Amino acid sequence: MHDKRLLIFPIIFALVLIPVMVVALLVYQPGDSSADCDCSSVANAQPHSHGAGLASELRDGMQLIMNVSAGAELYQLVDGKLELCGELTGDMKHVTVDVLDARFSLGERLPVTVELVIRRADTGETVVEATAPAMYAPGHGYHFGDNFVLPGGATYDWTFTISPVQALRQEGTQDLWLEPVEWQGSFTLDAEGNVAGRAASLAVIGDFVRSGLHVTLSEGPPVQLYAPDGAGGTMPVPLEPGSRYFVVDVTDHAVNYEEKLPGAKVTLTFARGGESFDVQAEPAISPVYGFHYGANVALDSGEWQITVEVGGLDFLRHAGTAVSLARNPISAAFDYLVPSSPSVWRAE
Repeated sequence: MHDKRLLIFPIIFALVLIPVMVVALLVYQPGDSSADCDCSSVANAQPHSHGAGLASELRDGMQLIMNVSAGAELYQLVDGKLELCGELTGDMKHVTVDVLDARFSLGERLPVTVELVIRRADTGETVVEATAPAMYAPGHGYHFGDNFVLPGGATYDWTFTISPVQALRQEGTQDLWLEPVEWQGSFTLDAEGNVAGRAASLAVIGDFVRSGLHVTLSEGPPVQLYAPDGAGGTMPVPLEPGSRYFVVDVTDHAVNYEEKLPGAKVTLTFARGGESFDVQAEPAISPVYGFHYGANVALDSGEWQITVEVGGLDFLRHAGTAVSLARNPISAAFDYLVPSSPSVWRAE
């Protein structure tokens, strides 16, 4: 009798498992995926790709930032699957606008619809008349735009029409963002299709994720910095000739995803051969890419190694964040090449 009872358990297990296995074999489709793209290679963190906006303006409680860059690879959702939005051509440009709150929750994205018209300045011909769809990009976030065919060697006039904010209002916001905003400007593409007169963008040297932080190191042309003088004004910080501007973003990658973190101590160590020196990247504000840690540094030509160390996050922590973010300094090293010609810069 005891042996018969023991046999009951394997029989019950088999009765439950066999139907499950049969169903799984019937519904399994080799090679099928919920997405048409191979997303296995997509990293869970992307470096912040700071671009210098061609135009920026505060209008009716909004901050508007317009940009033109090379055509971007875009995907659309169709019945739950990702499909590539057409093929890129050499004449395609990615035209975008960011619509941000400049009144209450500063810098937050606003829910609007955006219409775009682009005309050739020389002939007045309309080359683009479209709704700019919402999209999301690593290092850029939520914005509006699309790829458009815009041949080089021409000047274009653009007009964005931003709808009233499409959201219910609570008390205190009921009288804001009720009318469309029209914003205009122009840009020129040279014969090679490059945007003429645009400010140089930052180039990402490298990034890393550790202990709940996402740290990105970028560099660009030297930037004049100004320090408060304690008397209600500012004074320029000395700028050494031959400098490059190094930018460090420190963002939360565990609790408030990709929120920038003030209050850190950021140290850059530049090493080459047997020599090295440290530079403190100070908190700084940019009208283009906002809060960051930055420093102008002059380097001799040659191969350098830059170590980024982030520490000093000794602010108080609420329950739930006490152990999520770094409690000790974190660091990573990146190779960086300073060419003999000042017109060529790149990270290894």
